[in-house]
Order: sequence, then structure tokens, then C-alpha cells
Amino acid sequence: MKVTSFSLQTPPMNSIDFGTLLTTIFVVVDDWYQKQVKNTTLLKPGVKASMSDSEIMTLALVMDYLPFPGETQFLGFIRGNYFEWFPNLLDQSQFNRRLRKLDGMLEKLRRSWVEQLVGESEKYFILDTKPLPVLGLKRDKRYSDFAGNAASGWCAARDMRYFGYKLVMLSTWNGIPISYDIVPANTDERIAAEGVLETVKCSDIYASLGIYLCRLAIADRSPHW
Repeated sequence: MKVTSFSLQTPPMNSIDFGTLLTTIFVVVDDWYQKQVKNTTLLKPGVKASMSDSEIMTLALVMDYLPFPGETQFLGFIRGNYFEWFPNLLDQSQFNRRLRKLDGMLEKLRRSWVEQLVGESEKYFILDTKPLPVLGLKRDKRYSDFAGNAASGWCAARDMRYFGYKLVMLSTWNGIPISYDIVPANTDERIAAEGVLETVKCSDIYASLGIYLCRLAIADRSPHW
């Protein structure tokens, strides 16, 4: 099997080559899938999909490591360099459709990894938000795909007004994401934080003063700022 070396201007990591990364993620994903999904899911009628769920999820996870602007460019890279590894690779529209159907399964997979990495002994977490601009403030938004969903907001930390969303994330002290949500940019941080805080109990939460004002004490959490 021919393996083409990964050669982009900005390598995703220094300690592992892309082929090894791809293989490792597939093995981990497929092992989880065989144990948690395949043996507990009823077979669906119809023609069996040529590209497996494990392959779809593997590429979706690997895509996070590569500096491509979108799915089309990423799939083109895989098709041009690793097609022997994915001979049934779908076109972009089919891949995107399958990936949307697997979104819930991907989240279950991520949650299982978090449980293995963190464990029940973790009691210290960091809560913070980050702006996610999607369009320029002066651009006409009436015909945008984001119309009626994204909103104008203000990021005090960056002294920036923007149009888009707000990422709310809860992570461990050493940076492992535990829970997150993406909300319109004008969502009050106190409201946005409550959803992600439902995942932890009896823990110390470190957050900025603005987020601290949300109801942290309801679930016996100790806030710090």
C-alpha cells in the first residue's frame, strides 16, 4: 500500500505522521463502533452503504487536525493522496449528508473519550466564552444562511463588536473539553453558561466575573473568579 507523505505548509503536529494519525483514529473509532453501535443496532432494510460509518466518523475527526478551509478541499486531499485507504470515498454532498446523520453518534463517541480521559475524580473546571464571527458587521445579512440564527454581539475582552455566535466551553484544568454550546452572539453569558454547567456536580468552577453571576450555586458548585 502506497502512503503519500503529508506536506502542507503548516504541519498539524510534530510527533506523528499523518498516515499514523489516520490509522490510529480509525482503529479507535471502529473498535468503539463495533462494541457500542453495531452489536446493539437493528439492521436497516435496503442496500448496504459502500462507505462505512467508521470511515465517515474517522474523516470527520481527522478534518479537525488539518488547516483546510472546508470539506470540499479536505475530501479532495484525501481523494488525491489516500484514495487507496478509502476506495469508496463519497463526493462532498453525499459525505455531508451521511455525516449529519451520524452527528449524534459522533457526540456519543466524544463523550466516551472524555469519560476515559477525565474520570470521576476531576473536581476543578474552567468556564469561558469565545466570539465566533461569521459575517462582517456592514454586510447585508438578509439573504445569508445565518439570517435569523446568528446575531450581533459584543466581546468585552477583545473590545470587539461582531456578527455571529458565541462559544461557551467548560474544560478541565489541563484543557480537556467537557461540555460546550454555540449560541447567538447576543446571548447573555449567564444564560449561556447554565446549559454546559449541567454536566458537572459538586465541583469548583473557575470563570470570569461576568459568567460568575450565573446561578452556579444551584447544583452545589463553588464559583471562583
